Amino acid sequence: MTKQQRINLIYKTNVKTAVIQSLLTFPMVFCLVGLIESDSWNGWYVAGTLVCLLLLGGIFFKANRVEVELTEQEDAKTIIARRNGSMFALFVLFILSFALTIKLGWMYAWIVVLTIGVLYGGYRLIRKQDERLTDIDPEHPRFREIRLDNVRD
Repeated sequence: MTKQQRINLIYKTNVKTAVIQSLLTFPMVFCLVGLIESDSWNGWYVAGTLVCLLLLGGIFFKANRVEVELTEQEDAKTIIARRNGSMFALFVLFILSFALTIKLGWMYAWIVVLTIGVLYGGYRLIRKQDERLTDIDPEHPRFREIRLDNVRD
């Protein structure tokens, strides 16, 4: 499969999963706002947030599986799984740190600052993994190449 065909397939998979992700975002935001505004750690809001994050994780896993199946190289499959797992972990870290900072008060803004540092480090790690992936499988697209500008049908 050529690089262009891979870009098209991955992009179409991302578009399909984006609808489900956006539908899960509304209940997750509701649960996070409820958790932030409540006086205590309400179990229903915590459970709702965790369920939404687990469902989003399942969607990320499904998209990851589609992308992993496009390459024959075992090392490339490992790098793709790490890259996508890192992206999901960074997403969860950002959401939870921001909600925790708002819940605890802005005196704990260092949590967000620390998270931004971790996000930057994660971004650099993802870029490095993309470079290694290109060395192993030149036909596999980098993460930043999977966008509408590069889709050709």
